[in-house]
Amino acid sequence: MSSRHWGKSVLLGARASLVALALLQFSLAGPLTESVQAREKHDGETRTPIKHVIVIVGENRSFDHIFATYKPKEGASVDNLLSKGIVKEDGTPGRNYWRA
Repeated sequence: MSSRHWGKSVLLGARASLVALALLQFSLAGPLTESVQAREKHDGETRTPIKHVIVIVGENRSFDHIFATYKPKEGASVDNLLSKGIVKEDGTPGRNYWRA
């Protein structure tokens, strides 16, 4: 076996091992985290003083893919494709589709 072929085999094995480790971590950590959260007292108080989260998206296309049909809670607003009538809730063209 040549050193080049051996190097590719090692790299492929390392990638497969990392993927397996990540899947194992997410499959076990999810249920454990949920059970810890279920035991916590949920009385409306937060652990930190964070009141808002700002998401910065580098381009309009990514924003549209993530938040195009997002509906904010009552009293809040968002400027997205749904609010402008460009798409409907199910993603089909809306009344203002021509604006896109």
